[in-house]
Amino acid sequence: MEEKHLLEVTDLNIEFHDHLIPETVVFDFDLILDEGEIVGLVGESGSGKSMSALAIAGLLSRKDMKKRGEILFEGKDLLTCERSELRKIQGNDISVIFQEPMTSLNPVMKVGWQVEESLRIHTNLTKEERYAKAIAMLEDVELDNPEKVYNQYPHELSGGMRQRVMIAAAMICAPKILIADEPTTALDVTIQAQIVDLLKRLNKEKKTSILFISHDLSLIRQICQRVLVMKGGYIVESGPTEQIFNHPKEEYTKKLISAIPKVEPGAKFRKKG
Repeated sequence: MEEKHLLEVTDLNIEFHDHLIPETVVFDFDLILDEGEIVGLVGESGSGKSMSALAIAGLLSRKDMKKRGEILFEGKDLLTCERSELRKIQGNDISVIFQEPMTSLNPVMKVGWQVEESLRIHTNLTKEERYAKAIAMLEDVELDNPEKVYNQYPHELSGGMRQRVMIAAAMICAPKILIADEPTTALDVTIQAQIVDLLKRLNKEKKTSILFISHDLSLIRQICQRVLVMKGGYIVESGPTEQIFNHPKEEYTKKLISAIPKVEPGAKFRKKG
């Protein structure tokens, strides 16, 4: 019997049609993600990693771009399914957290209202039930005094607190897949390590699969079991994280490993060399 994967992306190609000349940004992208797994997607800006993730999340326009291949989530092709089907999955089964919470959070709405958004869309819970779930989730992402945070606005929180709010909003419906797109880039090293530890704990406790996207291989090493290295829209190398670190085959991967500062959880920032 053929093994079923939670997510299976095969031969994904993404081509933009919003210029005079069509431009392909992702070529022949393949990815398998199983339940409870953390897979890393690493590469420099413009490598196609975020574009691939947005396609998986169903967040790319269907009008001004052409997509070929398959994105199978529990056997359903997210590239071709009805928009109504996709909306049922987004925020419920597949959630996304982005690099900069201030652009993702609504500045004029209180934190609690935003954390509850997926519950309003995907459940029939009462206002009181939503409140209880939101408070529990804010506590789960290790925010002190969650009742106070619930009633605050995003600008009243620190960067690390805002990122925890984003994670709470993404996890409130207990998604099967969490796509974390550069979730620690805007944070200092100490807070970065805390967010990575939080994601690892949520993965372990809730069995949520995580696609962790970063340009920083040292972060990927801390959290991911497998890694895909992207360059110029192609996957140039993939495999178990330690294998990629200890025996990289591609010059590009070797360059990434040697050039990026190494940060260990709880350690002070130090550079190689």
